[in-house]
Amino acid sequence: MPHHEGHSRRKYSPAETALLLIDVQQGFKHPSYWGTEWSTPSFQTNITQLIASFRQAGAPILHVCNHSISETSPLHPSKEGSKLMPYAESVDSEPVLSKTTNSAFVGTKLEAEIRARGIKRLVVAGLTTAHCVATTVRFASNLGVVAHRFGTPDVDDTCNGALVLVSDATATTDLVFEGRRFDAETIHAVHLASMKDEFCDVERTEEVLATLSAGAKHRPAA
Repeated sequence: MPHHEGHSRRKYSPAETALLLIDVQQGFKHPSYWGTEWSTPSFQTNITQLIASFRQAGAPILHVCNHSISETSPLHPSKEGSKLMPYAESVDSEPVLSKTTNSAFVGTKLEAEIRARGIKRLVVAGLTTAHCVATTVRFASNLGVVAHRFGTPDVDDTCNGALVLVSDATATTDLVFEGRRFDAETIHAVHLASMKDEFCDVERTEEVLATLSAGAKHRPAA
């Protein structure tokens, strides 16, 4: 039985719900560098929909970029690949944080940004499931940047969904280990399975948008 059945899911207002976009950068279009196959065919469509819906609701969006210290990397700041994908560019006051490690919390002001904004539901999407997305979600859980049952003691089931990984708005590539190739969809699924319930909730784009919409309808009176 899903862990939240039998409990009332909390309604989070748009102001306390943030979308964290990890490394949605042009350099990941470099097939010879990352791999030959990607998971999640609907990735771009779902990222675009999430961004549009969060902006329409007035919910904050936080962007993180991987600025590699390797000058040969497509993600080095000197390369065009370090720029955000056109469909995921920051607008207005949306912050863009630069990192050089797999975790968006190392060497950045991300944790301070989340806490200062009073974020209570953190929705994570981006690239790649197996690397920076997984590492960042695990850090978020262990740091307890939002109150959720998996990383914070004495939080009851009504707080489920406070740390959410969007399964169809994150993607990864195929990998080879000891001569054996593992396809991208398998790697994607295995990483989602390893994080679900242990570090975060895993939801699809449509579920995230439904929760965002429900929260918008229950804004506290001014």
